[in-house]
Amino acid sequence: MKTVSFINVKGGVAKTTSTIAFAQILSLEHGKRVLVIDIDPQANTTRTLTDTPPSLTTADLLTSRELIASDAVIKTQYGVDLIGSSFALMHANKSVMLDTTQPQQLRLRRQLKELENSYDYCIIDCPPDLGIGVINALDASGDVLVPIRCDRYGFDGLNYALEAISEAQDFNPELKLAGCFLTMYQKNTNLSTYTQMLLSTMGNKAMNTVIRSSVKVGEATFEKPLLSYAPKCTVSDDYRALVNEYINRSTI
Repeated sequence: MKTVSFINVKGGVAKTTSTIAFAQILSLEHGKRVLVIDIDPQANTTRTLTDTPPSLTTADLLTSRELIASDAVIKTQYGVDLIGSSFALMHANKSVMLDTTQPQQLRLRRQLKELENSYDYCIIDCPPDLGIGVINALDASGDVLVPIRCDRYGFDGLNYALEAISEAQDFNPELKLAGCFLTMYQKNTNLSTYTQMLLSTMGNKAMNTVIRSSVKVGEATFEKPLLSYAPKCTVSDDYRALVNEYINRSTI
C-alpha cells in the first residue's frame, strides 16, 4: 500500500479538495483500491464523504493500544473507503503527547499495518499544523504532496512543511517530497505568473500541473465531492492531470 499525505501548514490551500479528488480519480479512473484517512480535527473530508458520524476515528487509532484500523473503515458511496475524524482528535493529540509509555510518532503506522494488503493507496488529509497527528501521518507515508494557493501568502507554510518532512525522515527514511502544486490558479494574471515563477525555483519538486480556479469547487462543498458533483469541469480535469503526473513520476 502506497501512502500519500497532503500537507501544508497554511490553511485554505485546497488540501481537502485535493485529497478527495486525488483519491477518487485513483479509484474510479485507475481502478485502484483506495483508503482515505482524515487526520484533521475539522473533519471536512469526513463530512464530505459520509453523512454518518464514524464510531471509530483517527483519534481512536492514535490512542488505542489495540489494532482497530479495520474496524474504523467506512465504505462510502464515492468509490473510496474512509477512516474519519472528529474534534475528539484535538484531545487525542494531547493524550498522545502526554503518553510516553509507547512511541508517539509510530502509532498510525502501527495501526495501518493490518490494512496494507487491503488497499493500493492510502491518502491522508492533514490539518494545517505540525502537531502529533501530522507527525504520525508523515511517519506512515512514502510520499508527500504540498498544495500551494496562488496568492501573496501561498508560500508561507511551505518552508515549515519542508522542515517537517526533513525531520520526519529521521524516523522514516523512505519518506520523500513527491511534489508541490499550485491551486486556485488563474491564467494570465500577474499573481499566478509570479507564484508559478516562485514554485519553479524548486526544480523537479514543482509539479507541472496547476489546479485552476473555479466556482464549481465552492459549489461542491455544499453537495458532494468535486469529482461526483462536476466530473467534467476544468478543475476535475486538472486533478486528473495531477494524478497522471504523480503516477508517471513514481514510475521513473
